[in-house]
Amino acid sequence: MTKHIKDVIASRRALLGGFAGLPLLSLAQSAAGTEPVPPEFQSVGPTNADTISLPPGYRWRTLIAWGDALFEGMSSFDPDALNRADQERRFGQNNDMLALFPADYSFPFASNTQRYLLCANHEYVEPSLLFPALAALQDFTPAHVEAALAAIGCTVVEVEQNGGEWRIVKNPESGNGRNRRITPFSPVIFSGAAANHRWIRAGATAFNAAEPAGPDADPNEVRCGTLANCAGGRTPWGTYLTSEENFNTSGTMLTDASAPALAAAQTDTAWILASGNFGTPLYSTMREDQLPPRFDVSANPYGPAVYGWVVEIDPYDPTWVPRKRTSLGRKKGECANTALTKNGRVAVYMGDDQIDEFIYKFISTGHFDPNNRTGNRDLLDEGQLYVARFNEDGAGDWLPLNLERINSAVAEAPYHARFEDTGDVAIRAREAARLLGATPMDRPEDVEPLIDADWLGRGTILLSCTYNRNEEFYRPGNPRRGDAQANHIQQSNVGGHILRIDEHNNDCGATRFRWDVFTLAGDPRADNTFTLPNGIAADVSVTIDGRPTFEGDRFSCPDNLCVDNSDNLWIATDGSDSVFPDCNDSVMIAPIGASGPRPVKR
Repeated sequence: MTKHIKDVIASRRALLGGFAGLPLLSLAQSAAGTEPVPPEFQSVGPTNADTISLPPGYRWRTLIAWGDALFEGMSSFDPDALNRADQERRFGQNNDMLALFPADYSFPFASNTQRYLLCANHEYVEPSLLFPALAALQDFTPAHVEAALAAIGCTVVEVEQNGGEWRIVKNPESGNGRNRRITPFSPVIFSGAAANHRWIRAGATAFNAAEPAGPDADPNEVRCGTLANCAGGRTPWGTYLTSEENFNTSGTMLTDASAPALAAAQTDTAWILASGNFGTPLYSTMREDQLPPRFDVSANPYGPAVYGWVVEIDPYDPTWVPRKRTSLGRKKGECANTALTKNGRVAVYMGDDQIDEFIYKFISTGHFDPNNRTGNRDLLDEGQLYVARFNEDGAGDWLPLNLERINSAVAEAPYHARFEDTGDVAIRAREAARLLGATPMDRPEDVEPLIDADWLGRGTILLSCTYNRNEEFYRPGNPRRGDAQANHIQQSNVGGHILRIDEHNNDCGATRFRWDVFTLAGDPRADNTFTLPNGIAADVSVTIDGRPTFEGDRFSCPDNLCVDNSDNLWIATDGSDSVFPDCNDSVMIAPIGASGPRPVKR
């Protein structure tokens, strides 16, 4: 183990690979309904090698890594000398989502440009990499903690390709150009249904008191920035959506369980339910003295309410303060992928990445105007938020999170407080979804709508559920193996699955859909129980009702999804070695339109 950790530290800067020879433009241009082209490369075998393993004929190199300077004239990276101000001018750590935008905006997006804006999420930090000279977390000073927080958030950086090689483009200096970092210290503006919610107002006070306002500060800004950034999405008007996921592990601590402010907040039934659901510490100390005081629930009990949102960033306009779009609901967001409805509204698909949480869709009130890029930037503030219910017969419904219907359900349910307004519905979206009878999912993650070249949704949605290690009964949309489904036997779903949703009339604005299992993750060669690394026997077959869902290379724990221009689905796994210990996490590919057991390659 010690040797492995040293190897990781030695290679800490190779955190993001740029692939030469792969169709990178497919990441900047969504599938356009072209004829399916099956992947022809040779599969990569299972491997635990501590490197990136590619098929023959392909190579990789590092494009940008943690600590790389975003601006000219900066010194070489020294992790032991890192401070907040320096990290705010360098690429962050542990990136999750990447998105490419043509350097010059046009609609539809240009596909033949040489320069792009790359947006990257930085979900969390790894303390063992941050300051190699420090022996333990207890050695971190407040200055170290601030530097660590500055490594979280997002990066916007220009990149260009020349002769098949990619490189980053440094800007002359901070504030001159479009390269920048958005961190937990950056200003944001809350907008939409819950913008003035009492929890946000109360929690924001401590953040603004801790961070001085700049000379041109917007009076509505909250200097809490963004953190725990997982996946996200792009909009047709050229903005970047980043979803805040496990904020309870990155942005909360409790130093005094008997603090007066905490005791007062505990009289708020709705807050107690939300805090418990999100895993906010309430009754026992957690990482005492590690985070700045504004993250301490003891003194700032409503502080966590400033996180758990979809944040909209304009990569083209550094002067535009990022918006937290509260009308999209508060959750541990995995993604925020957009598609245009048939009448020109904007649909946003979102997964809430926790076991037994839900799938959401937001439909804007306003219409997308391809001739008014900046005028579209507030489309996500007004509209209707829906949650998915999967029915036994393969049908499904998008249930509107309607205030009156929710409060009718509250009247029949004990231990729930009434919802005061639409802002209350947005900030308590999880509770509202459960009251309406939405279907709890096996850890729902990426929700990927297929769109054409003009961003119009084609009506097909692909959804990944990473796993459910709990022993639970079958629920529609959450398959169980063998006879567990038919005989109502409790069973876990150790490998996860991918669903296909087809919207009614192929319209992303519909409120009805059909669903089916796209793949049940596991081993196509397994037909009985398999012993997991933890010694527990589990069924990892890929068959449902006698029908194998795929063939080829085994995989488990699907996480992020991407559709290329040939209608192939690219699947990134997360935690697959907890099922198949002989292989690292991988990127798989499967043709969407294949009939029968679809082929899957690693």
